[in-house]
Formats: sequence, structure tokens, C-alpha cells
Amino acid sequence: MPAEIARPVERRFFFHANAVALAAHIRRPEDFFVPAVASSCLPVTGGLAQADAPGQSFNGLISFGSASTHAKGDFVDQRTAAEYTRGNHGDNNLPTSTIVESSMKSLKINTPADPAGGAGRVFSIDNLVVRMENTSDRRSPTSFRSLYVTIDGVSVDGHLLLVKTNPEIFTENDTKKKLEERFEDDSDFRKQFGQQFFYPGEPPEHGALEKLFSKHKIPEADDLIYGTIVTSMTWASTAPDGAGIAGNELKIPGLGSIYFGEIIIEEDFRRITLIRFQLGSPNGGDGAVCEAQSNGGTWPPQRGGL
Repeated sequence: MPAEIARPVERRFFFHANAVALAAHIRRPEDFFVPAVASSCLPVTGGLAQADAPGQSFNGLISFGSASTHAKGDFVDQRTAAEYTRGNHGDNNLPTSTIVESSMKSLKINTPADPAGGAGRVFSIDNLVVRMENTSDRRSPTSFRSLYVTIDGVSVDGHLLLVKTNPEIFTENDTKKKLEERFEDDSDFRKQFGQQFFYPGEPPEHGALEKLFSKHKIPEADDLIYGTIVTSMTWASTAPDGAGIAGNELKIPGLGSIYFGEIIIEEDFRRITLIRFQLGSPNGGDGAVCEAQSNGGTWPPQRGGL
């Protein structure tokens, strides 16, 4: 029987990133899925994934003009990475970079008139883009150093809605720990941006949110921070009939609720969804538009300088 050969520890980086342009499940009056449109997903070894989709319409309810996604994961030092292909892959401990992007043009949600007498509604967006980049030195928490967002040409029944965002606060504080410490140490930061972080519980009464923030702890639950990149939403001129704004939520009677620019943050992981909708009208269902997420991990773990 041949002698067993000792197997050395193989250094690995587990790439993980994906993007989708649109997906939904409409539950009434007809039950149907909008399968994931232009979906890109990286394998564990990284590489390149990209997808494009021409314009489509789903049961006359949801349509778009074009969509695309892109995900790329690789080692930063290309020349040295190539040297590790000479039978010594397991020695590779190089820093990595991951980029993920999702975009869509001419999104429209068109609900018919309510048989009870309510008018049909039209929600549309001309252009949506999200692009996120993160890097890992294989020892420290993942750095989410770049987040680019475009939300242009939002309208309801022809009434233009101006959506302002500040993704910069999430790149200036590129790790979960930095964001937590900034919130705790900087009273001006809490005052200016505190409304962008969602409290995990029953909605506080008017004025109570400031009291909660006075504890100097960022709102989170089970080590997860949930918030929005949106700072304000205002109508360019007049508001459409019955429409209301609450934070990053747009409520449209006869259609439902639209949520803008939601972000989920955990250590080494971030997910951003530019549009999430909950239809509550003659049609019922929910879905997401232009979503990107990324993280990754190294083996063996090297936190603390191991």
C-alpha cells in the first residue's frame, strides 16, 4: 500500500458576486413569475460573468427597454497570479478585487383601471445603474471602496419625481466597523444621515428617532445594518393624485409601494437594490430591479495576522 503524502494547506479565496436586472412574482389576479432578467453570477474561482437582455413586457404589467449586468472577480496583481499557475495555486495569497454592476433603461409598471372606479397608474424610470467595487487584502475586513448609482427620470402618471442619493457615505466608511464607529463618534454624521438607517422594530413615534440616536449606536439587528442611499424625494412640480412619500418609500394608490436605494450591510458583505416594489392594487405581487451584491472570503482565515 503506497504511503500517504501529507497534503499542504491550500490558500484559497472564495469569490462571490452576483447581479440581476429584474425579477418578480405577481400573485394576483394571475399568478406568474418574472424570471430573473440578465442575471450574472461568479463561480467560486472568480472570473467574468455578463448578461444582456433586450426589451420585454410581462403581461402588460411590467416592461423595460434594455437591461444588462456584469460581475468580475480577480487577483489585483495579474503577473504574480500567473506565476501561481505553475502547479503552485495553493500558495496564492494575493489581494483580490470584485466589481459588480446592474443597469436598466425604460422601466415601466402599468396598472389598469380599478373595476371599482379607480384610474390606472403608470410608474416609469428612464435610467437605472448601480456599480459596486470591493477589495480584499486577505487579512482585513473587505473594503467596499466604490459605489456608483444613477436613478434618473422617475415619474408617476407623467409627474416627475426627483430622487437624491448619497452613496458616498457608504464608500467613505468602506467597512462595517468604520460605519459603526463613524456613527458612534460623530454627532454631525448622526444628525445629517441618521434617517438613512432603519430602526429594527416598531416605527418610533415622532421625535423618538433622535432620542434613539442619542445612544450613539447605529441601528442594527443580528449584526445586520439596513438602510438607504436616498436622502430626499421631491416632486419637480405637482404631485400625482394621492401619491405620498415616506422616507425612501413612494406610495401610489392603485399601484402599491416603491422603495428606492435600499442597502444591506454585514461584515464582508453588501447588497444594494435600486428599486423594490410591492404591488397592492388590481395586481398584487413584489419584485426587485437593479440589484447587486458582493462579498468573498479567504481560506484559511487570516484575521488577526494569522
